[in-house]
Parts: sequence; C-alpha cells; structure tokens
Amino acid sequence: MNDQRQVLVRAESRRVTVPDLGGSHETLSYPGVTLTRVIAGIPDDETWLPMGDRPTEGDDEVLIAALREAFLWRIGLH
Repeated sequence: MNDQRQVLVRAESRRVTVPDLGGSHETLSYPGVTLTRVIAGIPDDETWLPMGDRPTEGDDEVLIAALREAFLWRIGLH
C-alpha cells in the first residue's frame, strides 16, 4: 500500500452560466460527486460525475466503477 496516495470523495455542485433568450444570463447548478486523486498532499487528478435527481442503474454503475478504479489506484494496483 502506498501511504502517499489518497482518494478524496466529495458531493458537490458545479455551476454553469449560460446566456438566455432575453440577453441576460442564467446560472444552472448540477449536483455530482468529485473524486480527487492526491499524491503526497498534491492533487494529481480529478473526476466529476453528475448525479441527477433520479439516478439510474447506469448512473450507479458508473459511480461504482469510478470508485473502484480510484481505490485500486490508491493501493497501487492501477
């Protein structure tokens, strides 16, 4: 196991500002999960996975696969 590697898991929203039809701007918020891979205290990679109000089985499988890959990376198997 490599103690220099960490995986951080955070539930957070991403915001995007887009122009609307009236010429002003609208801010949209998307909930999701961020997986951050850290080596020796320094972020090395970040993956954001959207999480809708009604997640599907496919959404769950994508999250499980991303967590699995991150944890394998953490213990040095990937």
